[in-house]
Amino acid sequence: MRTFALFLSLLFSLIAHSSPHTDNDLPLIKSPSPLPQIAAEPVLEINVLLGDKVDVGNTDDGHRYIVPITGGSFQGNDIRGHVVPGGADWQVDRPDKVKNIEALYTIKTHDGTTIIIHNKGIVHHLTGSRYAFTRPVFHAPKGQYDWLNTSFFVGTIQSRHNPRSVVISVYEVR
Repeated sequence: MRTFALFLSLLFSLIAHSSPHTDNDLPLIKSPSPLPQIAAEPVLEINVLLGDKVDVGNTDDGHRYIVPITGGSFQGNDIRGHVVPGGADWQVDRPDKVKNIEALYTIKTHDGTTIIIHNKGIVHHLTGSRYAFTRPVFHAPKGQYDWLNTSFFVGTIQSRHNPRSVVISVYEVR
């Protein structure tokens, strides 16, 4: 969580301290109301167990891998349950040393509700430290978990080695 908070802090600092535009820049749109403030609150942590990586090989856009999702668990604000085996993370190691990730998998809540997660992101070490952020999109049935369908989320990823897994921390942007 601290990595994401630091990321947001740096982003807001850059925006706040950016130099004013010149006449050559595109004009800013004048808004009659103040611009919304961006904040992110943690709402969910997903521990995703991973199977052995399948090496697809070099393709038109980079070296591809498929990483099976074999299970796991999750918990958060008024939600908990398990990761359903059978999803996967499709990864592309691009020539510029950035990895695209795109996972599609299912979670099941403690009360039996099935929710689909489609999570896209990037991972790299170009700045000297690990940069791993995602944009999870949820597809939940109408009802108790419908709030997952109506908000914007971002996530961070931490790799674990024993057992082979990732921890995805999900934040609701407000």
